[in-house]
Amino acid sequence: MYTSMMRKALFGSGDTATLSLDFSAGTVPTAVTFTRADSTARATYIDANGYVKTVTAAGDARFDYTGGVAKGLLIEQSAINLLLNGKRIHVSLGGWFFGGSGTTVTTPDYSTGPDGVSSSATRLQLSQNCSLKQVAGTINTNHTASVWAKSNDSNSYNLAFWTGSTGSAKVITPQWQRFESVINFSATPAFDFYKNDAGICDISVWGAQVELGSNATSTIPTVASSLTRLADDAVISSTAWTGLYSKPGTIVVEYYRGEYGAGDRSVLAIDTAITKHIHLKHANGSAASGIYNSAGSGVANKAAGNASGLNKACFSWSSANPSTIKYALNGNATVVSGSSDIGATLGTWMTIGSASTTGVSGSGTWEGYLNNCIKSVKYYSELLSDADMIAKTT
Repeated sequence: MYTSMMRKALFGSGDTATLSLDFSAGTVPTAVTFTRADSTARATYIDANGYVKTVTAAGDARFDYTGGVAKGLLIEQSAINLLLNGKRIHVSLGGWFFGGSGTTVTTPDYSTGPDGVSSSATRLQLSQNCSLKQVAGTINTNHTASVWAKSNDSNSYNLAFWTGSTGSAKVITPQWQRFESVINFSATPAFDFYKNDAGICDISVWGAQVELGSNATSTIPTVASSLTRLADDAVISSTAWTGLYSKPGTIVVEYYRGEYGAGDRSVLAIDTAITKHIHLKHANGSAASGIYNSAGSGVANKAAGNASGLNKACFSWSSANPSTIKYALNGNATVVSGSSDIGATLGTWMTIGSASTTGVSGSGTWEGYLNNCIKSVKYYSELLSDADMIAKTT
């Protein structure tokens, strides 16, 4: 265990953290084991210049940026892009077919795409609509369609993903933006990219995607076949965590929630006994967040979270058994508390960005992957005061 003098030397006299993980630096700290079992480089991220980039090697960790600012380590669930030739959209490639009189497609190598690569985007000049070919979707099940698009002139255009009875309008501007819409196939899994404006609509498109579920994950650029990106897993396990864990203790975590997902999302899970761990999750619809036990029951919950943007959370546990669990979020003046039997044995793992009941990332059965970025994690082998918890989340 680090001594107080060592902690001051490493982190400064103003912080007594036993462990400090800074993922905004663009590297995985040595205490963390990161894996993604892709067979080839196919996972993408947003780099410091705002471009969609593919990792260099198959299992490389990804560090997202927004507006040129580092967000941290991207942790996503496994996903499949069901749409063929989503990266290079053209009628001759079989991923799309185009309907409507006057609809034309110029060369698919028209302009620089959101990946920053010259001539990677396709130009569409639409008088009515273009249709996606049938995908290997599931009837009466939610899917999410997404595409990067921009207008090729100074105009803005109104387009929609359309299934014949429902649509979600999007405003295409001269800047690259990613548009997404949840669709439910009531019949054949196919839908339109539908133009609502009169006249000719002149746009560029790139990186089309259709995936199962009610959220869009990061772009998976397909060519002749569908493509799976496996899950990101980050764990501190075995002696790396056992040597740090203590009762009492406190954890402060900075994370982003809301950009990539629906449903409740896991931020952090630690164990003190295999069935009595502590789990931080953040809900989608209500922006509520809280600490849960291994049974999925709430222990200390708040409704002050950000559905998008950076969240700063802090939770602590006492040495008594059952422990008093306290939780602070985003500098809110009220620290909530509850009690839970977290066990008497030393912990053996921490999972980052996913749920767990065993120490294997993603093995929890009640909530999903974060589908966004962890910026930092700090662990204190002491019980911080309420005032300190509020200050560290402000």
